[in-house]
Amino acid sequence: MKNLFVVNTPYHLLTCFILTHSIYKKDENYLVLMHPHGYEKWKTNKLMTYMSTIKCGYKQVFVLLDWLSSKNKKESYRKQANYVKENIKPLNIDRIFIGVDISPVNQLLVMAVGKNEFYRFEDGVYSYINENRRRKKSHALFHKIKTYLLKWIAGIHGNMYINTEAEGESPAGKLDIMYQPWLLQRKSPATKEITVEMINQAMQDLKSQQLLNEVFKENSVLYLSQPMVEKGLFTVEEEANCLRKILSAIGDNTVLYYKPHPNDSEDKLEYYRNNFKQLKIYEGIEPAELLIIANLKLKAVVSYQTSTLLNINKFLVKNIKVISINDIFNNSVFMPNKQIFIQSKVLFPKNEQEIKKIIK
Repeated sequence: MKNLFVVNTPYHLLTCFILTHSIYKKDENYLVLMHPHGYEKWKTNKLMTYMSTIKCGYKQVFVLLDWLSSKNKKESYRKQANYVKENIKPLNIDRIFIGVDISPVNQLLVMAVGKNEFYRFEDGVYSYINENRRRKKSHALFHKIKTYLLKWIAGIHGNMYINTEAEGESPAGKLDIMYQPWLLQRKSPATKEITVEMINQAMQDLKSQQLLNEVFKENSVLYLSQPMVEKGLFTVEEEANCLRKILSAIGDNTVLYYKPHPNDSEDKLEYYRNNFKQLKIYEGIEPAELLIIANLKLKAVVSYQTSTLLNINKFLVKNIKVISINDIFNNSVFMPNKQIFIQSKVLFPKNEQEIKKIIK
């Protein structure tokens, strides 16, 4: 079988790496990097370079940085679509895998390759619950008209349903491949679990390449940032107060590593560098799951509501505390998906003392 994996984020890249090194290992696999988030940093990271090139086993890799985007001023939409028709479509792909089925470019790529259906792999939390991300009917109609117009201008044929309502809603998706399918709170035609055994098969490949290296040499806690300040949900000072509570709870003999989100502002990061001596900014862009596997002195992972918190137990070979700080904020952000985090055994301390008890 010939498979085409369409990747938008480092998280997608990790999932596709696991699939192509386990259940689809014997197939002929191709990779498309579609508008990859933070791609410039991928090329300076050994793990990301390995997983996103033919070095890890892909037959061919297609980099579509600005495909059908207004950022691409050099080529017409039709010429960009023709690149796919001339270079990918002739491969006679059997199955296409995408993570975000509300993305116009992902859906148009499926049709440009000559297909009218695809397989979904998970995109994170909103692959499980999407009601709070559902567009209003008027917005969905606007985006649908826009996408159909782009399809016509680019000269892409095909009659696949174009989804503009909510992630995971396209009837063209024939299977949902997920880390924890039992948490799913939307309709699905069929599901397939990404098992611990599949993950371990892929991790063995990374270990054989000596790419899973321990970078946290001391007792540490990993803080996974999300752009809540940038979205206006918290102020910098509110998040800083939360970091102070974490630092106070973990004590002087443990280092807090802060892993920025790609959308974090540089001003915020600079503020944290200058005001927290016990906090270290970790600049690596590789998926947090790989950091967690490699670093044996990591005691806990802390964040708001990132999908990494959901999946840590699928990747772990040791006990580690998984903490959401959502309840610590006095004006907590409404968390409609909190129940699936509780089902995944994520802990929700309400204050500094509770964090201390958990990490101790």
